[in-house]
Amino acid sequence: MTKPVTAHPDRGIRIDSVRLVHGTAEIDEYAFGTGMLNILSGPRNSSKTTTLKAIDYCLGDRGGMIDALGAAVSDEYIEVSTAIRLNGHPRILTRLLQHGRMNKVYVDGDELTDTDFSDWILRELGWANLRIPKGLHPATASELTPLSFRNLLRHFYRNEESWTSFANKEHEFIRRGVVSMLLGFAGPRYDTKDFAVAQAKRRLAEAQAVERDVQDSTLQAVTAISERLRIPIARTLDQVATAREEVTAQLDAVRQRRHELTHEINCLLQGTSTIETAAGYDSSLTSIYEDISRRLQLAVDEVVALEQLGSEHAYSVQTVTSEVTRMERLIASVEIFDALPVRLCPACEQRVDPHREHDEDACYLCFQPVDDDQRRRRARVEIRSLKSELADLKDVTARTAADLQTARTRRVDLQDEQARLAHRINEERVAQLAPFMASLENLAAQIAQLEQKMAAFPAIEEILQRRAVAGHAVTAAQQAVDALDQEPAAIVTTALTSVERCALFAERMNEFLQRYRERGWVKGAITINDSDLTFYVGTRPWDQALGAETKVLFFLAYSYATLFLASDLDEGAAAPGLLLLDNPYQQGIGTTVVDDVLQDLANAAQATGTQIISTQAVPVPRDPATIREIHMPMEYEAP
Repeated sequence: MTKPVTAHPDRGIRIDSVRLVHGTAEIDEYAFGTGMLNILSGPRNSSKTTTLKAIDYCLGDRGGMIDALGAAVSDEYIEVSTAIRLNGHPRILTRLLQHGRMNKVYVDGDELTDTDFSDWILRELGWANLRIPKGLHPATASELTPLSFRNLLRHFYRNEESWTSFANKEHEFIRRGVVSMLLGFAGPRYDTKDFAVAQAKRRLAEAQAVERDVQDSTLQAVTAISERLRIPIARTLDQVATAREEVTAQLDAVRQRRHELTHEINCLLQGTSTIETAAGYDSSLTSIYEDISRRLQLAVDEVVALEQLGSEHAYSVQTVTSEVTRMERLIASVEIFDALPVRLCPACEQRVDPHREHDEDACYLCFQPVDDDQRRRRARVEIRSLKSELADLKDVTARTAADLQTARTRRVDLQDEQARLAHRINEERVAQLAPFMASLENLAAQIAQLEQKMAAFPAIEEILQRRAVAGHAVTAAQQAVDALDQEPAAIVTTALTSVERCALFAERMNEFLQRYRERGWVKGAITINDSDLTFYVGTRPWDQALGAETKVLFFLAYSYATLFLASDLDEGAAAPGLLLLDNPYQQGIGTTVVDDVLQDLANAAQATGTQIISTQAVPVPRDPATIREIHMPMEYEAP
């Protein structure tokens, strides 16, 4: 037998009203009563379902505005709000339908994100905010997922897509979590160490696998490096440190020996070495080479000076030759003008006859004696002077060219002598330094080998460090498993066991279905397996035993039982106190049957102080005491 019914007017969620604000600032508002069935009635496209969607949207729907309310509503309204009571405390939930603010829920004007809203309303209702294993079995689940308020809402907001399933597109592990939350044993069920122990054991197994792989791979890598470089095989970081110290000492000794040899070579080259000079070495070659180099530099300077002097003499010859040519052109010009006959007197411009009688050495104009032209004589004197200078310049130029050839020859000879001496000195130095070369080459090879060994030690340390890290990870994972194994089992303090809770819930469903046993319901009582929360009808799971029509009755019975959670169970149950039913006339079920179902639900709401909001287009059952009808206006045109 079920428990006596006790009304709980405050526990859970109640919807006081819904407001829809048009873009024109007009407001559509609908108020709802508690302890009764509120039916939104009206023809098709009269915003019945839209009102339920608006309530759902205000309760934290994470979908887009168009997905949640439809394109027509999104275009028509700019804001929707719902006045609710949570355990008796009034709140205003608002959603703004403008871009950029659609993913926010405003609670009494305070902005919350979708995720924050779920945490907030669970806290306000006093329901557990759990993370449950993402899988049917905690021991095999790989991660945890939140059991959000939206998951629970889908079980008491039955839209048109969820009349034949617990919730539309719901995973089985979520369904089990929701049912256990509604019945009040989700805390003990999911507050166990099964998932934590399984996770710890998985981490331990992974760490052990990594350690085994690291042990094998590191040993192979270290062995290969050590054999190739001929160093002791180190299996611990301490052995690496010891090997490093030995190689460092060897490297320092070799470098010191190379420094000593280099110092001896420098002293030998500078003539300050105390080592006996190699046989046949001539110590005067260096001074002779320095004298030849000095003389070669003088010869080079002399060649440069003579080349510059010869260039200047050539330029002077060219200048004097140009002057002689200019003078000769001048004399030729004077003779040309002498051959021109004078036909006008330059003074009176009278015509002059050049054939008039005059003395041979007299002017035929004025008959005065005529002397040699002074300009022509001066030009000839200048030409004789320039030619004399030109002869001197050619002589000097010839001597300069001879001197330049001599200087060039001397420079070439000195260069050859310098090259010969340099070659001889190099041979002498090679003979002198030969005893050191083999030692230096040997020391360089040793240093290269030792430096290569030193460069390998960090790599070996890193490889061995991986082994140490893997070992620490295994130790930590084992300690975590041991700590979880030593934790005491959680003590269940609730008065009712999970079996009793499932039995009470199933009894309420059977109580509802009893009167419909001959009106569409099958013969067979509902039972609930408390371990996997499978609902059975008779001996078969509900989804295998029921057809479409009986599934609708099954979920109406499920909804009916949720109305009694507060009265049948203790404070641990997540009693919603609210049902949202969108068009319960489903799957061809008889109209009279649905009318009787709604009346039973209305009576249950009155008895428990809960609230039901339903939509329907058919005539509403008449019972003013338990059923309130809200006529919806024609809002949208049929598509």
